[in-house]
Amino acid sequence: MTTAARRGSGRAGGVHNLASVHERRQGSGWPLVALTAIGILGVTAATMFVIKAGGAATTADPDSPPPTRTVVATIAPNTTEPNTAEPNTAQAASEVPVRLESNGIATAAVDLRRIVYTIAGNQRPDDPVTVVYADQTGEFHTDTNVTLPWTMTVTQDVPVNYVTANSRGSQLNCWITDASGATVASDTRFAVSTTCNR
Repeated sequence: MTTAARRGSGRAGGVHNLASVHERRQGSGWPLVALTAIGILGVTAATMFVIKAGGAATTADPDSPPPTRTVVATIAPNTTEPNTAEPNTAQAASEVPVRLESNGIATAAVDLRRIVYTIAGNQRPDDPVTVVYADQTGEFHTDTNVTLPWTMTVTQDVPVNYVTANSRGSQLNCWITDASGATVASDTRFAVSTTCNR
């Protein structure tokens, strides 16, 4: 056999040996893939269990005192004779009864159906802002080319509270406030469009 023939057969044999080693490595790789998949599924299942368990997954110190709570009371005007009956004293052990006396100042009746829509922000010059809002019957109305800040007070007959505003490049925010002045919905992202609904 010539030297070239020996070299050729050696190369072919070397390629064959490398191919068989590569095949053995590929054949033994499936348990690694299977174990990785099982591990990922196990971690996912454990995470879902903790999420679904919620508060049950946390522990509390049994020796710590119970959490305190704040009670907020509002004073209504005295419209009838004072109650002479003995107050109910059945309460939780950690609560202390408080008697509130009226200061005699009558407050105006507030219509709880009244809401105020507000659109505000940074309006660019020559940038028309369009506002769409729900009126007292829930029908939509459009105000075009408004200047900011824009407000609309509506006394609702139906529980539809909705306002949206759009522009070409202004930074807009919206709020819906109730009769007491508390914000019930807001969007303060300073975006070219904003929507509030409740």
